[in-house]
Amino acid sequence: MDGSLFVLLLLSGLFWSSSALSRQYHYINVRMSWPEAQSYCRERFTDLATVDSMDDVNRLVNIVDAGYSGSVWIGLKRGTQKRWGWSNGENTTSQYYNWDSEQPDEDGDCVATVNGVWHDMSCANKRYFVCYENSGYNMIQSPITWSDAQSYCRQNYTDLPTINNSEQNNQINKILLSGCYIWIGLFRDSWEWSDKWSLFFRHWAAGQPSQSSGSDDCVGMSRTDSGKWTQYSCDLQQPFICYGGDSALSRQYHYINVRMSWPEAQSYCRERFTDLATVDSMDDVNRLVNIVDAGYSGSVWIGLKRGTQKRWGWSNGENTSSQYYNWASGQPNGDGDCVATVNGVWHDMLCNYKQYFVCVVENFGYILVQSAKSWSEAQSYCRQNYRDLPTINNSEQNNQINKILLSGWYFWIGLFLDSWEWSDKWSLFFRHWAAGQPSQSSGSDDCVGMSTTDSGKWAQYSCDLQQPFICYGDAKLIRNQIVRLKLACNGKCSLNDPSQTAILNEISIKLKSMGLEGESKISWRKSEGGEVFHQQSNRTENCNNKSDRQ
Repeated sequence: MDGSLFVLLLLSGLFWSSSALSRQYHYINVRMSWPEAQSYCRERFTDLATVDSMDDVNRLVNIVDAGYSGSVWIGLKRGTQKRWGWSNGENTTSQYYNWDSEQPDEDGDCVATVNGVWHDMSCANKRYFVCYENSGYNMIQSPITWSDAQSYCRQNYTDLPTINNSEQNNQINKILLSGCYIWIGLFRDSWEWSDKWSLFFRHWAAGQPSQSSGSDDCVGMSRTDSGKWTQYSCDLQQPFICYGGDSALSRQYHYINVRMSWPEAQSYCRERFTDLATVDSMDDVNRLVNIVDAGYSGSVWIGLKRGTQKRWGWSNGENTSSQYYNWASGQPNGDGDCVATVNGVWHDMLCNYKQYFVCVVENFGYILVQSAKSWSEAQSYCRQNYRDLPTINNSEQNNQINKILLSGWYFWIGLFLDSWEWSDKWSLFFRHWAAGQPSQSSGSDDCVGMSTTDSGKWAQYSCDLQQPFICYGDAKLIRNQIVRLKLACNGKCSLNDPSQTAILNEISIKLKSMGLEGESKISWRKSEGGEVFHQQSNRTENCNNKSDRQ
């Protein structure tokens, strides 16, 4: 009889804990509105709580005072545009889609697959669904809404499936009933994290969130309903949760004195900590310089790498999403990547032009510096002698700066355009380039290293260069991971096939080729009867499915 052999493979030490230790949370038992709580967290820690997993949800619930039974603010707030993401938290940037012809057609914000192709539909529709657990998939023949399916999968398996390539799509399609619309993990929403974190983990209560926007645009977490999330008016006064350490210590850095290429260093950091070092300020730069071995005088990899598109940002690190601009007519026109103001309006121009500039003075305001410098030289001067080039968030600040300027003259401000991105997708724009860096043309020198001698300045290098590097984040806990393998066979299937040893050897060779030979121990997981494999017969079922998907 035809069938399949299932086997469980135990990998010890291969997989590390996820984000369970990546953020330090702080419960603040003071009632504030969401904007007030956001400001409080940003001033004293990093931001309002961002959540990546059920482990994080449980940690939040456990730090709230036991006597409190209400909700607390977290960092989620309704944004301005809808985006596709996966139930497990991944976003879909540059990822795989397999939409059917003329899909998505705006029928709804959740996605079902039928015969291997995807359709968007109302999340309130009741469908069969797929759950995943480790490397295996299970179809659940119980028609429920998308959110109910998500909750079921999280309680009984891992989550609704994420599909990153055609191989995974085909693997799932093999276990589905032909002609049935089956929920997968893809969904669309307009909610955004306060710290601009790009992951899409959501944990809504039943009936949440509302599909219509209004005053209830901020998210609170229930302490009693398994940490479920509900939308509230942003003016509601309630306790909240921040994350991060003191701002100067918000990341724990680790110097790794092993020479690797940038991609190898990135993989190393992600496996053992959080990621390659992300840097927000001169305080962070100084901390990085100080942890490098005193005898080393070369450069070290940090987490910055050339991206695929240019974006506007401010010298102090802020990005410009939904922020104020005051471009002159016809500007920006592509003349350059740095911005000067003249008579209160802004122009883009080449960064190597020599202009007067404005600095921000701590606890004072703005000062005009009548010394012609390039934009990067002006930035360095402001940081050494004052605070930074100015960030302009509204017309009031723009007018305040314009009052101290000379009429008809161009003056550098802090706005600039670049295509460099952090490995962890952090959206802030702090840069600390060495003189003449970075090159405006792309090439092989697309990764960034920090000098250990030139005040921690940054330069671009070939990503293949082998050099030490710096990671950030808490060391992750090693845990066991069970991986389910499905082996198909034609004809007679042997439950004690001697090839199981050969399969294990092949997996070991593959792990060694990935540089994991010293960190993993693998073995078959045996059943109570001592067998590795167990047989499952093929079965087919018919599905009563409505052609209109309603």
